Amino acid sequence: MHHSADGALPAFSPPPEVELRMPADRRLLFLARLVAESIAATTEFGLDDIDDLRLAVDEGVSALAVRADDGAILDCTFRCRDRLTVSLWTSSSAMPPPGPDEVGWHVLRALTDSLAAWTEPAQDARTWRICLEFTKEPRTGGP
Repeated sequence: MHHSADGALPAFSPPPEVELRMPADRRLLFLARLVAESIAATTEFGLDDIDDLRLAVDEGVSALAVRADDGAILDCTFRCRDRLTVSLWTSSSAMPPPGPDEVGWHVLRALTDSLAAWTEPAQDARTWRICLEFTKEPRTGGP
């Protein structure tokens, strides 16, 4: 472990990108929430921002898990620079992506700074890849 000249440990900064792959099983979704919370806690995010991120990630992974095919994998990517970008995707043979006709979409919209969802063909041509991506910027100044 390296110490600075004054003997203090250097500040921890998260890697620019963290990937998490797990079964799209609702019992495991808390793992994505923990990763987002841990990354945000080591950056410029305040407690309110971290709470928003935790809720947004929980809503996002839940929305995709209910759409996922049995046995599907849920992929999560967390990119942290001046904001945290969360990208989520899974495979589904029939379900459309989350959208504005759902309460969860409005929850995500309220908690994040940008939000997008789309589908794209999966590699096996029988299923779709459902994607959800949102960003959260740390609040600056004010209460």
